[in-house]
Amino acid sequence: MNSKISMQDIADMLGISKNAVSLALNNKPGVSEDLRFRIFEAANQLNYRTDTKAKKKRGNLLVLIPENIRNDKIFYYEVFWSIEKRAKEIGYNAIICGVTQEMEDQLILPELYHEIEFQGILLVGVLPLNYVRMLFDLGIPLVTVDHYYDSLQLDAVVTANAEEAYKIVNHLIDKGHRQIGFIGAISKSKSFKERWSGYQNALSDAGLAIDTNHSIVNPSSLEALNSTPSELAAHLDAMTSLPSAWFCADDRIAISFIQILISKGHKVPEDFSVVGFGDIEAAQMIAPRLTTIQVQREQLGYEAVDFLVRRIDVSGSPAKISIYGKLIERDSCRALG
Repeated sequence: MNSKISMQDIADMLGISKNAVSLALNNKPGVSEDLRFRIFEAANQLNYRTDTKAKKKRGNLLVLIPENIRNDKIFYYEVFWSIEKRAKEIGYNAIICGVTQEMEDQLILPELYHEIEFQGILLVGVLPLNYVRMLFDLGIPLVTVDHYYDSLQLDAVVTANAEEAYKIVNHLIDKGHRQIGFIGAISKSKSFKERWSGYQNALSDAGLAIDTNHSIVNPSSLEALNSTPSELAAHLDAMTSLPSAWFCADDRIAISFIQILISKGHKVPEDFSVVGFGDIEAAQMIAPRLTTIQVQREQLGYEAVDFLVRRIDVSGSPAKISIYGKLIERDSCRALG
């Protein structure tokens, strides 16, 4: 680790002012979120440490993320940001490292792991089970964030997916909807599978039938949401009946689905109500604005750091912390008369 790295080095690397770097690293306003993210990325690459007072330092936390979400600014950015912020507040360095496909396949740890002493590991997102088992076998305190593994008893901080899915489906039921569809690749995502469970429980508790003909849960059709919408349109055309409302397992699916419905001449919410899950920035920008569950991404990061530090200080039995979300009601669903 190079202790001589300065804010000016980061500024020179990015071609920006030293003042912008200072604002970002000291959690002050005045720089865009995109630039703040780039500054923290550069600081991590250069092994810059914002707090040089050794007496305040408690150690280093390794934050591992799959390479495919490293530059995600739709969902995970706030999680990364809150992890770095919270770690700094309590005297730790949070060092983010991406895990490439090659590292996954060959069970390779980041080079920094062998160069720096880490007191604990945060694993954000989804990595292969054998890779996570390797991390677990290191014997270092480990907390997974936004995902957990059924076959491994690990500490985890996750969103209360089933409970929040129940909440938003119940919201549709309260608005008079009795036929509610579901869209989400439940075989591809544990979060989606939990949201599918919450959807089913809400309908069951309301005494409503679960019509699997109104559910699109197979991956091949869902891939059409981000590639060729005509495939999903064909899937809809093949349905003998359509529900009055749809619960989509995340906002990106909901936004794509609304666009597909509109392209087919339907009106949202006049013809169909659509709700999502996540409350990404685009949920407020689409017309109609999306009703959704707001995932507490910042709290996920904060709780994960605090949980890991507790495990570093005091051992104990593995536990899972579920963070509740918030129902955000906008314009994409309506009450039936």
